[in-house]
Amino acid sequence: MRIGRLGPISWLFVVAVVLVAGAAVVSRTSHDHPRVAMWGDSLAWEAGASFSRTVRADGHSQVLVRTWGGTAPCDWLPDIRDQSRRWRPTVAAIAFSGNQGTACMQGRDLVTAYREDVTRAVELLTSRGAEVILVDAPPRRDQPVDAAGLTSLDRVWRQIAGTHQRTRVAPAGRAITVDGRYTPTLPCAVGETCGPGGMVTVRSPDGTHFCPLVQPPMIACPVPSPGAVRYGTAIAREALSQPDGADTGDNRDSGPGDNSPDRGGTGGDGTAGEDGRRVAGAQGGRPPRS
Repeated sequence: MRIGRLGPISWLFVVAVVLVAGAAVVSRTSHDHPRVAMWGDSLAWEAGASFSRTVRADGHSQVLVRTWGGTAPCDWLPDIRDQSRRWRPTVAAIAFSGNQGTACMQGRDLVTAYREDVTRAVELLTSRGAEVILVDAPPRRDQPVDAAGLTSLDRVWRQIAGTHQRTRVAPAGRAITVDGRYTPTLPCAVGETCGPGGMVTVRSPDGTHFCPLVQPPMIACPVPSPGAVRYGTAIAREALSQPDGADTGDNRDSGPGDNSPDRGGTGGDGTAGEDGRRVAGAQGGRPPRS
């Protein structure tokens, strides 16, 4: 049977079919090659290198690290909005430990502000199709935890995850604590250089950070930093894991799994490498837009 020339309406139909097919290909490609982002403060900055190595270990995943010391979630909301549209992460980790010294936190209650701002970040990211991981930070030496080893912010993350689809909690802080409670040392793991008694130092002398030495803010640790490696690896493994009931709004609180460090290095300096970018800027200032 001879087919005549297509009219305008027929051509519109053909174009529509092509566009839908193209969208399906993009969707499959995005699924096959995860795009994993992390936003956070100095603890996430220290852990950035091990996070990036672990994400990229399969040779396919891409990574974006957006972290800086002293920042709070509100400092990053413009960037989260921008990157959710431009870079379009498939998974996004939100890793903040409780800073409140920047301009957007002035006059605000910490817990209330973090609940509001992280909820907004979750909504921005999930509306663009991303899975969101809310990361438990290891407590400071002077920071109280409840009977379950949770800080006040850990409890906020669970409240948010419990009311938002495609959002779950990553208890990555457990990788460098004892049941959620602060400890300066832990038994060494495979790939680490053991210290006296088979222990390694996982927290800084300041009781907050990871570098085993006293170090100026936002300067890469000059020695192996097992705490940074363990934390970054735990975040990355949770981000790459496929939760039970994926794409159904499941928000389980899954464990960090194997807490041994990755074999790719010994310290975290926050550098994301060729597939990602670290935000640089004045300490405690609003992160610059890229």
